[in-house]
Amino acid sequence: MTKRVKRTRRKIKSRKLVSREKRLSVKANKKHRKTPRGLPKIFVINLRRDKEKWQKYNNDFEKGKLSRYSACNGMEVSKANPYYDKLKIMWNAGEKKRKCGAGILNSHMNLIKEIADNKIDRALVVEDDSVIDFEQLRKINLSKLPQDSLIYFGGVLHPPTSFKDKSWSYEKAKKNFKKGINKIDSTKYRIFGGFGYYIPRWEIAKELYYDIFSVKQKLKPLDTEMTYLQKKGIIKYFYYPAVSYLHMEDAEKGIHGAAYIKRDMKHY
Repeated sequence: MTKRVKRTRRKIKSRKLVSREKRLSVKANKKHRKTPRGLPKIFVINLRRDKEKWQKYNNDFEKGKLSRYSACNGMEVSKANPYYDKLKIMWNAGEKKRKCGAGILNSHMNLIKEIADNKIDRALVVEDDSVIDFEQLRKINLSKLPQDSLIYFGGVLHPPTSFKDKSWSYEKAKKNFKKGINKIDSTKYRIFGGFGYYIPRWEIAKELYYDIFSVKQKLKPLDTEMTYLQKKGIIKYFYYPAVSYLHMEDAEKGIHGAAYIKRDMKHY
């Protein structure tokens, strides 16, 4: 078999995998149930192979509290993933990290696009290595939340400029946080992580996908891109304490597991 034939077969296989991922995503999203009164429309991004991570959501899924959004498998789709070449990461990042990172970016971008295209208001996007505090969530009056920006329902605090800033204090940064909605102060910290972000109106998802992310030739990982929007004042708020936050046991199994800070993510 010639090298050209092998390359052609790999391309065909990759295209089939991309189509399969799209079909699975559509199929998963047809399972959306009617949103329970007082709750947002919750989407949990989950790879079909990660059944263990899904277990903690299964009961809530059966009760109709949330929907499973089928994630893009970056390792399988590989270079056929349109975000493989679009993703901008460290020059020395390995191939596995690039493929997985591109898969994560693909999953979030497609879901944000779906929220916009289907005009879904009150959408909460959660990754499957997070947990949701439903007791706290039910106490939130969604109609009284700000309507002009995406709102973090969970995340992790980092220094405002560099991860290496040893003079930065986590305790000092969160000292004046109040219960409920807080306005992000990008001079004191950045919020990273896709543990949970709430989109109050579909028009915000439309702006994010069509007016900001889609027009860029290159994209860094989504949580990094979102820190840029924090500095620009486009992403303005976070909810404290966190409503959705890392389940460390699951998070440590992921591609970025070693990078997570071992602290109580309920408090960012």
